[in-house]
Amino acid sequence: MDISTCLRSAAVVALAAVGCAVPAGAAGASTAGKPPALPESGAGAAAFAYLCAAGKDLLPTGKCDTWRVVTLGGRIYSFPEALAYEKGKKADDAGEAGAFAISPDGTRVAYQRASDDRVVVRDLGSGETWELPHRAPKGSVGSPFSLKFVRDGGLAITHPLYSDRPVTTYVEVESGTARNMPRDLTLLDVEPGSGRLTLLSEPGIGNRGWFHTVAGGRTTKAKIPEKAGKHLIWGAFTARNGRAANLVPKGPPACGPDMTPVWLTVYSTTTGKMTKVKPRLPVDVNRADAIDWLGTEEIVAAASRERPGKKESTVLGTYVYAVNVKSGASRLLSKLSTGESVFEGRLVVGGYTAVKSGAAAGKIAKPGKRGCG
Repeated sequence: MDISTCLRSAAVVALAAVGCAVPAGAAGASTAGKPPALPESGAGAAAFAYLCAAGKDLLPTGKCDTWRVVTLGGRIYSFPEALAYEKGKKADDAGEAGAFAISPDGTRVAYQRASDDRVVVRDLGSGETWELPHRAPKGSVGSPFSLKFVRDGGLAITHPLYSDRPVTTYVEVESGTARNMPRDLTLLDVEPGSGRLTLLSEPGIGNRGWFHTVAGGRTTKAKIPEKAGKHLIWGAFTARNGRAANLVPKGPPACGPDMTPVWLTVYSTTTGKMTKVKPRLPVDVNRADAIDWLGTEEIVAAASRERPGKKESTVLGTYVYAVNVKSGASRLLSKLSTGESVFEGRLVVGGYTAVKSGAAAGKIAKPGKRGCG
């Protein structure tokens, strides 16, 4: 298993962005109990969702036994239809969380339905639902797969979760048409109209990555450079219309990876040609993943930041930036906040294409020691 797979296994986070900062105590939520249930229709676009931790064991149980869904308008709902967390049958079995995803425009959510383990997509405005041709295997605990929207109309279901050789099934939501991608490859993009696929063989320590472009029945492969400057290329990639981007971390030292982003790299997915620029993010950003494109000039970066004093760093995706691929200039799109503890980084965000204005950035913290220091 390469190191990027290990990182995904350690903290599975589904990412996008929103255009507002919404505290968990806003608009109908109660910090002492559950917020009201998500209505069948008319909820509005989703801003983010998360699992909270409660009790002495800090698990998503009790008042935290449902996904929290927050709309762009600031309403906070519980969503009991979606599987949130499931314990194993034996007392000492570890529990597993349910999968959840939000579309880039925030109008749809995908989840494992608790009642029958089927993957379902719901339109939050109309209430229309689509039952997809995939469900959790009988006897599984939680969701043994991950969910991710590809643009707004498709869903990538990667299974089995934490496998050395996962398979991604791409489903067109409205038609239900499904196709399996080649094993071991990550689906980055499906172009509307042409159907051109961009897939990734992920780079890691000791192995080079490759882009695979599938169009017209032919596959073109392009090798990813090993390094950007002196830094190893690894981590999350995003692709759109023949270009891919990655935020290169400082490095993976033996005592723990230093994920500080030092380069924003952009590639041709058909030739592998790379350009790089320094991302101009706040100095207290200690990790940032490239998660999507905003047009042709900017990518979306989901980030975590150190906080002043002895406070813990924020969860990855709490801060979302647009970063210019030519200049490296960044602008804050959103700042996600909640008064509840997020369970094991289970923060799911969406709706970044609906962003109208950014959020206040907050105080910049003095960076602490990272990695080996």
